[in-house]
Amino acid sequence: MKQIFLIIVLLFITFQAQADWEFYEQTNVKGTISGSIKKGTVIQMKSGSIYQVHDRIRMRVRERKPEAIVVRDGRYFKLIIDGFDEPLVCVQLVKSGRKSSSISQTSNVIHSNVEGDFEGWEGDTIFKLDNGQIWQQANYAYMYHYAYHPEVMIINANGSWKLKVEDVDEMIEVTRLK
Repeated sequence: MKQIFLIIVLLFITFQAQADWEFYEQTNVKGTISGSIKKGTVIQMKSGSIYQVHDRIRMRVRERKPEAIVVRDGRYFKLIIDGFDEPLVCVQLVKSGRKSSSISQTSNVIHSNVEGDFEGWEGDTIFKLDNGQIWQQANYAYMYHYAYHPEVMIINANGSWKLKVEDVDEMIEVTRLK
């Protein structure tokens, strides 16, 4: 299966040569990626890179730690992920866990865990994190998912903070209380 995926990727890159796409990295998606992939979806890689889907797309997926080839053409990245129907055109938020030109890991990406039980959000939910920070849901939305002490990533994207909980497809806008 791995060899077939790599052959397909090489063929894709060959046929896309006129667009100046060049190899950037080979890695895996961190964790499970499932549900709807659409514009704005954030995907974290095992390498530490974090990408946000830029183009309008609608795709349902369920893959655990799939392999990925990333190619680059200037500002845009194309994620070719094993098990996905088509590549994803993205912008890079974080480069391999280090500071990138568009976002700083230290001030614009926060990694932590929710203290204790997590049961989703329902309007004005408060999220207490292991790092001492406290965040509150900014807009009304309802989503139920139970997890104990899940990992979270909070990203400042386009001037607003978005919270991504491990194994939850949706992201929620949040504001920092502490």
